Amino acid sequence: MLSRLIYASAVADDLRADELNRMLAHARLRNASRGITGMLAFDSRSFLQVIEGSRRALSDLYAALLRDPRHRDVQMLKFARIDARLFPDWSMGFMPADLTPRTMLARHAPMPHFDPGALDGESAEALLVAFGAALADRTAPVPLH
Repeated sequence: MLSRLIYASAVADDLRADELNRMLAHARLRNASRGITGMLAFDSRSFLQVIEGSRRALSDLYAALLRDPRHRDVQMLKFARIDARLFPDWSMGFMPADLTPRTMLARHAPMPHFDPGALDGESAEALLVAFGAALADRTAPVPLH
């Protein structure tokens, strides 16, 4: 069964760009080997992520996130069975949310700044899809900070 899980969390401590790069590289390798795809948005304070794959793989990954000391206040925003992936080509797409235009946030979020904990599952999914579309349209690499 194919599923989608969306969660938000706060960063437990400052996360430097090099640490974030290592985390992304590790996640991309691990996710690819487990059949997980997805998208991560991050703004130095908060994570918003969608992951797609088998129910078992997502449950295992979410359990690991709950134990990860880099995350605090982890909130599951959505967990659903799906027929198709939104991010089939990305083991982990990445969008620096602090570079997001306010107009994009205003269309999908209740406030003009990135605050994943204030989103419901549908709004979080719509925002991540918009991030994915913006990322797919970019021709240059995305800066981390």
